[in-house]
Amino acid sequence: MSILRYLLLLIVYSYQLLLIKCSSPIKISVIIPVYNSENFLNRSIQAVMDQTLKDLEIICIDDASTDRSLQILNEFKEKDSRIKVISMKENKGPSICRNTGINIANGEYVGFIDSDDDVDTRFYENLYNYTANNDMIVGNYVKSINDFDDYIPNRRFGKTVFVWDTIFRRKFLDDNNLRFPTNIRYAEDKIFRENCYKYQPKIFKTPDEGIYYYYKQREGSLCNRGKRYMKHMTKRINRIIKRRNQRKRRNIAEVKEYSMV
Repeated sequence: MSILRYLLLLIVYSYQLLLIKCSSPIKISVIIPVYNSENFLNRSIQAVMDQTLKDLEIICIDDASTDRSLQILNEFKEKDSRIKVISMKENKGPSICRNTGINIANGEYVGFIDSDDDVDTRFYENLYNYTANNDMIVGNYVKSINDFDDYIPNRRFGKTVFVWDTIFRRKFLDDNNLRFPTNIRYAEDKIFRENCYKYQPKIFKTPDEGIYYYYKQREGSLCNRGKRYMKHMTKRINRIIKRRNQRKRRNIAEVKEYSMV
């Protein structure tokens, strides 16, 4: 009798665990490849942890960093059970890191963030709100450099070639064996995206509601931005700041002029 009771209790307990798992599925697995990002990692990881969509899995793959990146990741792992940390024994590049994340992901959808970028806390909830019957949901982004809090509006860009502004249905990726190319270390996200298009996914582009992925560029990042490019970006952002300040001064002058009438 005691054995039968034990078996019944075990069945009930297992059933309850199954119900919990089914009622709280992981909606999005956020994959973060990391390499020598100790100066920016706190910002990026914290931004994902603070998302209004809580049903996330955060998969961090340290690509044999030589700084404190892995230590920082493990510290975050102790704070949040949603965080998984994978440590590469040798540097493999962003493609293999992202593929590793996809292979172990449990989320209904998969998203990506670079370890030196930032993201609005509503970003993933906003994307997930449009997932019904869609394989790819494309968000909005703005870009800048790490020394600035001002951004170039995303309306200045054409068709996106990146992956971090989009979430992908994991089943769509698995069914079509879609992974990042491992024989290159530059523009791999563009090739991945083009390969996705070959299988005619259902794509939804979200409206611009001021909810952005903040693409922070820096010299020596994964994209290997050089000094010339960074200087060009700095000039563009400074022009935007200058024009905005000019508009503010004009508005103030108009208000003063109106008040004197």
